[in-house]
Amino acid sequence: MAAIHKATILLLLLISSSLVHCNEHGLAQQTDFNEDGGEKDSIWFSNAAEMKDFAQLSWEYVHELQCWLWPEECEDIKREHADWSWNSIGWDSLNVLSDLYSRVTSFTDLTQGSVINNLTGLQWDLEQRMHGQHLAVKQIISSMKKFLQEDESKKSRVLSFHGWTGTGKNLAVRIIAENLYLNGLRNRCTKVFIPQLHFPHLSNMEAYKVQLEKQIREISSRCTQPLFVFDEADKLPAGLLEPLLPLLVDDHQAHSILIFLSGVGSSTINEVTLNFWRAGQHREVITLDDFDRPLKTAVDRHEDQLLPWHLLKEGLIDDFVPFLPLERSHVKMCARDVFIARGLPYTESSLERILQELVFVPKNERVFSAHGCKHVAQRIHFMKP
Repeated sequence: MAAIHKATILLLLLISSSLVHCNEHGLAQQTDFNEDGGEKDSIWFSNAAEMKDFAQLSWEYVHELQCWLWPEECEDIKREHADWSWNSIGWDSLNVLSDLYSRVTSFTDLTQGSVINNLTGLQWDLEQRMHGQHLAVKQIISSMKKFLQEDESKKSRVLSFHGWTGTGKNLAVRIIAENLYLNGLRNRCTKVFIPQLHFPHLSNMEAYKVQLEKQIREISSRCTQPLFVFDEADKLPAGLLEPLLPLLVDDHQAHSILIFLSGVGSSTINEVTLNFWRAGQHREVITLDDFDRPLKTAVDRHEDQLLPWHLLKEGLIDDFVPFLPLERSHVKMCARDVFIARGLPYTESSLERILQELVFVPKNERVFSAHGCKHVAQRIHFMKP
């Protein structure tokens, strides 16, 4: 089966021809282009804007496929999404690529629709793997228990994750998926949406709404408990609320979980946490009540043309989940986890070496990691013995 997966991805690579290559780690890597739009050292596609745009889009699909099928091979690989010229590649090309992507992610034993709902495992994993996030752990466990055990109305559950980069929002999503669904985010009942990949241009909003409604309908038709994740929700346009409304307000729709990840309110979260630290109080004494009003106020001040503001105004968010900035001790535990996961030996000295390469803020106190645990795995990968 693995051979079929890789053969299919090879076909996807061939679609974009020689414009997409693989780096030394086996991950897709786009080649550079000259200022005139042509590929360097290539006479095939010089000044071919359409192929350039198609290659850029192809890279995103290939990368998501790789992370979806082989998550261990794409750890900490991130790229800035380009501003694709959708008019140049046309919707026909997009549909071909989308259709192939859909077929690959459906044609695999890893995408069974089994729901396991292991609340015990969920609590253990959150407590063991989510370092420095006692509030997020508490809120997620409480929310999932209400949803799975107490919610007789069978309405969808909507969680809004807020916090700085690298504080564990995506990790929390993975842990939820791993304990509620067989094979986690590779399960056919789960779907992650990324603004720059799935909804990059406001001019195509009507098409996005149709596609989003279609995907929600398809997943909901085969799953009694779908999981929909919207990364970087603070970049999602308000127009996407329309296809989501049946999930959010209709009791007869599938019993869904929707999670929105956002950086909105992170400054407020950081400020509150820093004030507790300056007052000499341990972060464990911080409660959810300390963030309830500040977080809602931060979202309310956010642009009203974006989705989070409308979700708040319509009262559609069940739980706000704050992710606190991480201190040195938490980042050290992240580094330890990476060493263990990779089967590498480590010492207290090697953990300290990782911390020395990271940036901590504010400038005077240097209490919190500026990027949380985001770059830890990358530092370990390039660390000299």
